[in-house]
Amino acid sequence: MTPDTEVLQPHLSELKEQGYTVFPGFMSAQRVADLRSLLDPLFAAKPDGSRPKIRPLLGHEVLGPACQDLALDPTMLSFAELAMGPVLQLDSIEVSGFPARDPSRRGEPELWHRDHFHVAGMYADVTPPGARKPYTPRQAVNCLIYLQEMNEATGHFLMVPGSHLDYTVIDPDKVHQRHPRQQPLTVAAGDMVILHHDVLHTGCLNTSQETRYFISNYICRFGLPHRDTFDLPIVHQLMAEARARNDRRTMRFFGEDDDLLRRQEEAWARMAAEDRHALAGA
Repeated sequence: MTPDTEVLQPHLSELKEQGYTVFPGFMSAQRVADLRSLLDPLFAAKPDGSRPKIRPLLGHEVLGPACQDLALDPTMLSFAELAMGPVLQLDSIEVSGFPARDPSRRGEPELWHRDHFHVAGMYADVTPPGARKPYTPRQAVNCLIYLQEMNEATGHFLMVPGSHLDYTVIDPDKVHQRHPRQQPLTVAAGDMVILHHDVLHTGCLNTSQETRYFISNYICRFGLPHRDTFDLPIVHQLMAEARARNDRRTMRFFGEDDDLLRRQEEAWARMAAEDRHALAGA
């Protein structure tokens, strides 16, 4: 069921102000448990690493059918459209598993970073100290569903609130260190965190006895490069169903919309005409 816009507006305000927003209880406890039971044997067979992952998730023979509804989840898409406009495209959907680390490293940040298509860090060296950039439509949002509580043992999820609006840069030799503006988020199993692509964030190292998982549905603006291939049986099926009902939203999500540029150009022309009219009437 598509959520009411009024329900989503507080989340949009939080994203604009803080660079993130949390949707508590997005996924049921039963589904979290079911997914973990599928993931544990898959990740146990993976070579050890800081962040093994399965991507594209929709191409996996077991996880693809189990998770395909998450790609087009109505809450995710409706919120992303509020944040970015009706121009959404999938960049990637994946599951990441973070193995347990030495307990002596508890609380150590994993890696401070911004997500794909970020721009703040690129211009930090040409902006005055303390400068803030105007809030503009996002290039992407990262929808993260956590399959366990994020706590001291599993590793807190840390944010630098408001860093999507400034040019804060963390030096390469400090990306594994605590940040003076860091704040931990309260995240329970099944919660979804949606991030602005330009906000600084990291998880802390997982020092629990179990693998820490999240599912990421990374949604970008239509026409940008995308990491996932759309040449997958599940995507072919979803696209065939979308074409049959003329579902432009779904077709655009998987990279197909030959009419979008024309519609945008018409909207731009109307805006330019309104500006000229406003100038003449001044």
